[in-house]
Amino acid sequence: MCGIAGFILKAGETVQDSQLHSMASAMIHRGPDSEGVFAHQNYGLAFRRLKIIDLSDSANQPQFSENGKVALIFNGEIYNFKELRKELEKVGYQFKTKSDTEVILHGYEEWGVGCFERLNGMFAVGILDLRKGRPFFYLARDRFGIKPLFYSFDQGRFAFASELKPLMLVPWISKDINPETLLYFLKFSHVPTPRSIFEGVKQLEPGTWLKLEEGELSAGRFFDTLSLVHKKSPPLGEMAALEELEELLLKVVSRQIISDVPVGCFLSGGIDSSLLTIAYASLKETRGKKIKTFTIGYKEKEFDEASFASEIAKAYETDHYELIVKPSDLFDLIPKIPDYFDQPFADPTLLPTVLLAKFAKEKVTVALSGDGGDELFWGYPHQRALKTLDWMTNLPFALRRGVFGGMDLLLSGVMQGPLNHKIGHQMRKFLDILQFQDEGQFYQNFVGTIGPVKMPRIAGLLCEKVDLSRSLYSKTLEGLGGIPLEEKVTQIFIKTFMLDTVLAKTDRAGMAVGLEARVPFLDNEMAEFSSRIPFGLKYKNGKSKYILRKLLEKKLGEKGLDTTLSQRRKQGFSIPMRDWLRGELRFLIDQYLSPERLKREGIFQSQNLDSLVKEHLDSKANHSHLIWSLLMFQMWKEKYKA
Repeated sequence: MCGIAGFILKAGETVQDSQLHSMASAMIHRGPDSEGVFAHQNYGLAFRRLKIIDLSDSANQPQFSENGKVALIFNGEIYNFKELRKELEKVGYQFKTKSDTEVILHGYEEWGVGCFERLNGMFAVGILDLRKGRPFFYLARDRFGIKPLFYSFDQGRFAFASELKPLMLVPWISKDINPETLLYFLKFSHVPTPRSIFEGVKQLEPGTWLKLEEGELSAGRFFDTLSLVHKKSPPLGEMAALEELEELLLKVVSRQIISDVPVGCFLSGGIDSSLLTIAYASLKETRGKKIKTFTIGYKEKEFDEASFASEIAKAYETDHYELIVKPSDLFDLIPKIPDYFDQPFADPTLLPTVLLAKFAKEKVTVALSGDGGDELFWGYPHQRALKTLDWMTNLPFALRRGVFGGMDLLLSGVMQGPLNHKIGHQMRKFLDILQFQDEGQFYQNFVGTIGPVKMPRIAGLLCEKVDLSRSLYSKTLEGLGGIPLEEKVTQIFIKTFMLDTVLAKTDRAGMAVGLEARVPFLDNEMAEFSSRIPFGLKYKNGKSKYILRKLLEKKLGEKGLDTTLSQRRKQGFSIPMRDWLRGELRFLIDQYLSPERLKREGIFQSQNLDSLVKEHLDSKANHSHLIWSLLMFQMWKEKYKA
């Protein structure tokens, strides 16, 4: 786990080492162990290293081919690097290190861009190739976008980095904020790929590579998650699928714990992390050893899952560490969020995620995380809601607007009393969702923050006008025609929420404290398995993640534990943000969303925003997600003087 950066200037321009060292220093938290730079004419590479595999200095980066003509920098881990190394050794390559970095280097020499599709892991890679007399440069990102990668291309100049901080140092990159991008951030609580918060910077899409040669930029795709939909294989029955899943979990975890530093496991007490812990503790290589597991708990029972995690830890005899979190612990983190997330990010669960990473870092440098299990095996309530309500996309917009809009208007006039008030707002949220204009907006309503604030009202918060005639997800849906509804929903979640919220959160939280988080459910083989099993093994009899629950039920039974633990509802890191913004965190609203400040900055319509905030503070509506996003943007803007 590391940080990469660099830039390619116009022919005749020269890259200075001092510029590269500045870029590397801007992401020192991603790699506190060593730094490396390389400059060749108008090409420059910068690197920060967190030592995980082969702790010797010989594994530092950039790494070079034997003839010195190929230079590579790499952030991530390749879990099948030993198998690939054997292949390369058979055709004559010799290795100086035991690192996975050198495997990618020689793999590129042998297979060119074909090496990327052979990699099973998480990666952001930069390769400078000087072999043909005219230099060219490749940039590539892993299949699911587990590792972040930003880039900018303007009039023949190119720059890239694992985070935005190094790119903020490049003077020719536009730092303007596109109002449409800001609108999407306020809606989704993240900036959607391939956009970034800056007009002049993009995020490289997962499974793709870029090539820069003689000032011209081209692109290619080595993997699309849509290819998983078309996997041809005999249908698996429940028993066969259960057996294969159990074996596969052991196989995947076994290869993802390869490390020369201590490895642990996040254990929330939920299905995904429990299965990873059980698999880890059941491996041959861990017999007789206690694996380390880490849990965050709350005093408030409605948010706490620590007791369930404790039962798993006790049954499998892990070296278990539990941190009981107080609200004040989370509040103390808030001023540091812009340091950890140099692109605005507003999922409130980032707070406990950072605390968990920091807590685990005291004992380990690598931790397994359950990310990806919900997306691939249907763990979200919103996925099921999309499946249930999809038929409404066939109804004309005018009909739905007339019927549901009329019901909304009627309901708003009869809501009275605290109980009816709360129920009424939930019903109005639902009625608002059903007034979507097109299929893209329909999906957007469920994957993004769900009502009650309509997109036009969010757009009305901005001083600059934004075109709302086409929803962001319309483009995403264009490539998903002709596939089953369940697969379409899965693809939407993989390409949006998982990429830009789930994986971004885990990466930044871990990197903030020098911890590498690995995600076994997104292993190549596990992803392919999830695509091969019938949908009825993901969602059955009203149960989400059915096949995962069945395996957990089996493993709990083997240990004499209460098997009903496998039937618990998804909980995750719940945050009472609604009430905090009306109480303990009210001062943030006063500080960052005051009418005086908004008028001075000229980004938001002060009167419209003030009206929305007042509705929330007066308990007339729950606008907590939107207000938190506004606060995160304002704090980010102040930190980076954007």
